[in-house]
Amino acid sequence: MTQRTLYFGMMLPAVIAGVVVGFFFGNLADETKMPGEAVRTTDATGHWVRYTEHAPDVNAEIITNTRIRLVMQAIPTYALLNAGRLPETPHALVTSGLLGAETVLDGWGRPFELTVDAAGERYSVRSLGPDGVPSEDDIPRE
Repeated sequence: MTQRTLYFGMMLPAVIAGVVVGFFFGNLADETKMPGEAVRTTDATGHWVRYTEHAPDVNAEIITNTRIRLVMQAIPTYALLNAGRLPETPHALVTSGLLGAETVLDGWGRPFELTVDAAGERYSVRSLGPDGVPSEDDIPRE
């Protein structure tokens, strides 16, 4: 056996033993995120705390943010095609052929809310978030 083979032959069991000891006696097992749980650090020590509330549906948030950006990009095009008028609803972007029907729905399947100011110059698009009611988890864009 060469010295290199001997070295690697001894390293592998040592690494495995270190991981096993760290998992069972360290904090590794406590930091494992279970499906539907939120695990995050809450203080400067970096210790992990397991929260019992469910983690948000990250995929739905990503889909929502992406679709809001698409709606926001389609609104100026709609205005150009309609003598400067902004759409009254997100569905108007679908009927004009600028977006597909699914694009004006958030990640939870609800239509976006489109708000246009009285002068018809500024607008915002928002999703009511996972709970579907106006609250602090809404996803707005102006």
